[in-house]
Amino acid sequence: MKAGVFDSGVGGLLTARLLRSLHPQADLLYYGDTVHLPYGDKSPQQIKGYVRDIGRFLYGVGAQVLVVACNTASAVGLEGLRAEWPHLPIYDAITPALEAFTHHRYAEPVGVIGTYTTIRSGVYGSALRRMGYAVKELATPLLVPLIEEGWVDHPAMEAALETYLSELGEVGTLLLACTHYPVIEGAVRRYYQRRGASVRILSTAALLAQKVARDLPPSGQGTSQFWVSDWSERFVRVASAFWGEAIALEPAPLPSTPAEW
Repeated sequence: MKAGVFDSGVGGLLTARLLRSLHPQADLLYYGDTVHLPYGDKSPQQIKGYVRDIGRFLYGVGAQVLVVACNTASAVGLEGLRAEWPHLPIYDAITPALEAFTHHRYAEPVGVIGTYTTIRSGVYGSALRRMGYAVKELATPLLVPLIEEGWVDHPAMEAALETYLSELGEVGTLLLACTHYPVIEGAVRRYYQRRGASVRILSTAALLAQKVARDLPPSGQGTSQFWVSDWSERFVRVASAFWGEAIALEPAPLPSTPAEW
């Protein structure tokens, strides 16, 4: 089965890369919406339109499974996707993370960092509080643009993390509620190590990849194709770094139509 994976930019390639490592035979179709990144500062109506158009594109090139490798798109765009393709398996970035908290009791308080839209949706905070967890949530909007710029080890990233994580305060578990964030997990760990804090870090990208890999049948040719809504040499460099080797990105602009969902 061909799995169509998409995100607001090239950060979702981290999820695709994890999926490839767990399921080498999987045939992957990746779409990065580099025109509209980051999704976290867009209105829900806009995001629904982007998700619809990407779903139609991936279905048109043969996707038999859709993987929404974006917490923001998962928070606001799933209903429309499932209504349009009720016969397709559709995986979102949120469900595997919440399932992890039901299967294991993690140290509290649980910190959740993500985009404005993800945090404002309350999708994690509300669910975790219903499970009995003490929760701290914080929108961290600068992280995705810095990651997409390739500034993972840049002083600007260190300053942003220092500001955000100190504002979040002490936590026992930190949920990286954005599929871009695994690329800065090392920097997050170093922040807590400098403070002598023991914090369990969970990645929605890793949990999503694990769930999809478990469910996909053990077949395929291990092929990969990559598209972006806006092509540039910079995106090629950053995407290749996320994927772990040089890749070819093909331009595939989205139609500029308003959301119908």
